Amino acid sequence: MRYPSPIILLAAFGIFLTGFTRAAEQAIPPEFPVAHLFRNPAIAQLRFSPNGKYIAALVPYEHRLNLVIMDTEKRTKNLITGFKDFSISSYRWANDDRLVMLLDDDGDEDFLPFAIDRDGKNFTKFDDTKAISSILRRDPNNSRRVLVLSNQTHANRADPCWLDVKTGKITVIAKNPGQVRTWVLDGDNVPRFAIESRTLEETILYRAKAGDDWKALATFQDGEPRWTPLAFDSDNRTVYIRSNEGRKTFAIYRYDTVTHKRGELVYADPDDHYDMRGVVSFEDDLGRSPIVGVTYTSDRDSVHYFDETMIRRQRILDQAMPETINRQMSVSGERKLIVVVARSEREPGVYYLFDEQHKKIDELAVTRPHIDPATMASMKAIRYKARDGLEIEAMLTLPVGRDPHGLPLVIHPHGGPFGIRDEIGFSPEVQLYANRGYAVLQPNYRGSGGYGEWFERLGYRQWGRIMQDDLSDAVKWAVDTGLADPKRVVIAGASYGGYAVMAGLAFTPDLYCAGVNYVGVTDLKRIASQRRSTEDRRAWTRTRVGDLYDDSSELEARSPVNFASSIRAPVIMAYGQSDPRVTREHGDDMKVALSRAKKDFEFIIESGEGHGFRKEENAIAFYTQVDAFLKKHVPRADAR
Repeated sequence: MRYPSPIILLAAFGIFLTGFTRAAEQAIPPEFPVAHLFRNPAIAQLRFSPNGKYIAALVPYEHRLNLVIMDTEKRTKNLITGFKDFSISSYRWANDDRLVMLLDDDGDEDFLPFAIDRDGKNFTKFDDTKAISSILRRDPNNSRRVLVLSNQTHANRADPCWLDVKTGKITVIAKNPGQVRTWVLDGDNVPRFAIESRTLEETILYRAKAGDDWKALATFQDGEPRWTPLAFDSDNRTVYIRSNEGRKTFAIYRYDTVTHKRGELVYADPDDHYDMRGVVSFEDDLGRSPIVGVTYTSDRDSVHYFDETMIRRQRILDQAMPETINRQMSVSGERKLIVVVARSEREPGVYYLFDEQHKKIDELAVTRPHIDPATMASMKAIRYKARDGLEIEAMLTLPVGRDPHGLPLVIHPHGGPFGIRDEIGFSPEVQLYANRGYAVLQPNYRGSGGYGEWFERLGYRQWGRIMQDDLSDAVKWAVDTGLADPKRVVIAGASYGGYAVMAGLAFTPDLYCAGVNYVGVTDLKRIASQRRSTEDRRAWTRTRVGDLYDDSSELEARSPVNFASSIRAPVIMAYGQSDPRVTREHGDDMKVALSRAKKDFEFIIESGEGHGFRKEENAIAFYTQVDAFLKKHVPRADAR
């Protein structure tokens, strides 16, 4: 629910929202143009400058996301970049006057680093830097540099490095001692923990200070209960860890780096049903980042704060805006202003500036101002039982204004598949289908993350088998409850979800009337033999998908590309030419197989795109074609 007034007044014991009235029950909304949902957001990634006087954000310019600077006092805005060929992927403030950004020019996830001054001057492209995968944080003690991860000593392993934001010079802080994939730095930016992965074995390395030798604290075999360091508290002694030792799900604990003993439990799901995901910190006036809360996903993105200041602020926000998930995103240390984003499955996002001292919340920007939340569909979590009795959680979205009986249904499996899950939140795809009258069901099939590693492991080597059965059982639940029309069930998904689309059409051809495969896997042997794979990646594939040699016949039996003749329903498929994850050959081979079998399909390949279409015009064009495809192939209710 969007709040019309730009200012929310805060009273000592209550909240007053001027101009707010609850929306009445809605009739069937008009059919939105596809661009209504898939155009770039009007604003994204708002962040304070270190002194709190400015806010940077990404805004659309020439259909690409560019940097704008807002003055929090004067409320002025200044666009400082003008990229027309590709969007900025991410950025960070280096200091109060300069920012660093990363761009992906063709979808291959090889990011290009740039820097620019706050006033738009001194734009610099760092041509001589090797691959930078992420910008981690600024250095509060040196305004000339930011902390990045860059492949300096090994082609496929990152080192923590300083990037000089004037010259682009890279200085390695700690050379990767082996197969380290994760680093944990203390408040002085010293790498103190390193997590090393070697062929399904994980080792926690530690050193007390820079220059010390790394020592192994613990080694865990794949699937064993384990603990993982997450972040140091501001004392540089206490580290927060994530552990499932002695538990069904992951919880957050404190760990003492002097005694090397696990301390008190910080927070865990009281019902031991959901994993804790990570920790929350905000940089204070002295450049420290004390831990103030933990993050997790129940049926929605959630934060549990244990810092009293954060708890008080969150209580005020949630009382003022009870129908949205309200996250404190960025805090100005000097002025105590907080950037807040309010979201829900119906509200794509509104940014507010929360001034607790003056008891007011000003609306900063609406991410998608053209969308009226009252016309969007609601989502809720449901549970159904799979054929073997296992309970599966799924997100259900019902179209606005329609009787929830005998509806056309879209089964929408998420990608990944492992470690990923669906939750309540705004999804342009889901809202498009709902706007066209479909119910949408997003099962968190076994293998999904967030429910404990035991649940994720149930999906190992079950591509096209039990994981696919979980989707079929979701269809059965929707039909048995009367929600769905069995003759009008569509399966749509991306990446692994695209695999599930092709597997569903090939292995359960009577279940679906149409399919939408977006950058989906079609050949498991191709995944198992991917050229860019490291030994660790190949070992991961052997345990989670199958071995290229020992399981050759099984991989073939679970690869939809080998069963094009079994497919009866029409399918639309889309791939990015530069996709480094699911290479375009998966689409090309499936296209050839469907052509030979004389099946009904549509095929899209986009140059300059990777694992999903990032350019606005390509995303709109794809979903416009999907919309037309479904209108052509899914029967109307009166044609049953």
